[in-house]
Amino acid sequence: MIAVFLLSAAAIVDDGTLVVSAAREPIAYGDTGGALTVIDGATIEAVAVPQLVDILRLSPGVSVARSGPTGAQTQVRVRGAEANHTLVFIDGIAMNDPATSGEFRWETLGSDGITRAEVLRGPQSALWGSEAIGGVVSVTTAEPSDGTRIFGSAEYGSFGTLHAAGGAGIGSERGGLVVQSSWYDTKGTDSFGGGIKERDGYESLMLSAKASVRPTENGELGLVVRHTNSLSEFDGYNAFFVRDDTLHATRIRSTALRGFGRVETLDGRWRHELFGNFVTTDNINRNGDSFLNRTDAEVFETGYQTGIDFGSEAVRHRVTGAIEYRTQRFVADDAAYFGGTNQRVSRDRTSFVLDYGLSAGGLTLGASVRRDENDAFKDATTWRANGRYTLENGFTVHASAGKGVTDPTFTEMFGFFPGSFVGNPDLTPERSIGWDAGVGYRTGAFSADVTWFQADLENEVIGTYDSSTFLSSVANATGKSKRKGIEASFDSKPLDWLTLGASYTWLDTKEAQVAGTARVREARRPRHSGSLLATADLGAASVTFAANYVGNRKDTDFDSFPARVVTLKDYVLATLSGRVKLGGDFELTGRIENLFDATYEDAFGYRTQGISAFGGIRVKWGG
Repeated sequence: MIAVFLLSAAAIVDDGTLVVSAAREPIAYGDTGGALTVIDGATIEAVAVPQLVDILRLSPGVSVARSGPTGAQTQVRVRGAEANHTLVFIDGIAMNDPATSGEFRWETLGSDGITRAEVLRGPQSALWGSEAIGGVVSVTTAEPSDGTRIFGSAEYGSFGTLHAAGGAGIGSERGGLVVQSSWYDTKGTDSFGGGIKERDGYESLMLSAKASVRPTENGELGLVVRHTNSLSEFDGYNAFFVRDDTLHATRIRSTALRGFGRVETLDGRWRHELFGNFVTTDNINRNGDSFLNRTDAEVFETGYQTGIDFGSEAVRHRVTGAIEYRTQRFVADDAAYFGGTNQRVSRDRTSFVLDYGLSAGGLTLGASVRRDENDAFKDATTWRANGRYTLENGFTVHASAGKGVTDPTFTEMFGFFPGSFVGNPDLTPERSIGWDAGVGYRTGAFSADVTWFQADLENEVIGTYDSSTFLSSVANATGKSKRKGIEASFDSKPLDWLTLGASYTWLDTKEAQVAGTARVREARRPRHSGSLLATADLGAASVTFAANYVGNRKDTDFDSFPARVVTLKDYVLATLSGRVKLGGDFELTGRIENLFDATYEDAFGYRTQGISAFGGIRVKWGG
């Protein structure tokens, strides 16, 4: 189930289930005190929406803002943090894009082939570095496995949407290979609704492969390759700097590689890993056939990690150490200012990490510390601690605390747009200290949890304006932005064929206080949000109902002068999905999105899609 202590719509998480985001090495779910949501492949397949972000909407503490229909720019905020405060991993590769203000391009991540997504909330920089102030989202795709298998799906539906995906895998105890691909194409809807009323479409291609070789019983070599190429049409600004129905489009290309070698000694108790990651991204903006600008980035990371277990069966210790080196390169080119905004900058970071875990009966404790040595700004030391205690009566108490950092983006430091914006190279990293504490209860067919959290953000990068030069810039705020809230969730299986679950989040976020003014509620963060997920599995057929409630939010209307604060109304976004077995290895699938035909906006002035229907077929063959 999608909940703090739940794995899927079909089963409660087993404490022995391995998770990859809560420590530097995979650990048992029951060995972490952090607030963690684990969404497995069965849930992703049951909800059956094409983009993973629409499943993450159901997770406690997560809010989503999509600036238009499917494929439009999409931002995810965890516990009210900024959109570039969530660090995203895909198969162990950090995918946040330095070319887009350090945010991950959520609109490019389809749900096809994903076997699990973990949402770890709260500051995690001590484990994973910059951008992990709000939390970490770790996505895992299909792994090589024994035997031969073929899988695929195809569907067609509203807005001229065609969606197809497939893959194959082969393997043995000595290694294996799995390849996957997906294609999504939709004519879309008009996101602005001006005089032209042109449709803003979206298309995306994904290709991926995973290979592993085990030359010895205690060693493994692995390679991950992932490529995405998408085109998103959107309505921008006309020649008079007024938002209008335009022919703007963004081409987003990303290629990611990961190679690793692992070996275990001392009967698996001492582990070693060497790894290298490389990610390149291109973001190309056009208006019709006219090139406007582009941003490109390259990130290379390499490191060594070692971990050792010791102690007795009653008291177990785990110590993991790592050293990492990371270099980033950022390039910007433009046509509008005849190269005036071009940039060629880079920066490096060397990191040292120590992670410790203790398990003794019903008690688990964890602690981490990290030192980031940066060549572009001040070095940073971050920390994290967590604990969990499970009582024999089924109750659990858990808590975590940590310090997180987010480095200034290249645009914030070096950006230049003649007559409007100039960067600030003297920025320092944003810092946040946050904590949470909660209580949970679990029995055979029921699980529930309530967690209180709070965080203070310092050195927040905010916009500035100089009325004498008419230039805007950015600076570190002198006050603190404050975030606090409650996350509640439950899962129940009242009947063998019926699974129910729900979550609720209350969130209070306030911007850094300016002298002489009251604190202002931060934009695009709903005070109240919640979800409901129900699956009826009747063997030959199943039906899943998923609903996300999003409360009122503040936003800014930049079409007016001066810009004014507006309120986005609340809405319920519901999906009804189902499948029927046709015999053999085939299934007939169907889905209705925005079931109640809600009219809503995630960002002011950008329309979203109404009710829509899709139908298709799915095949799975082999082991």
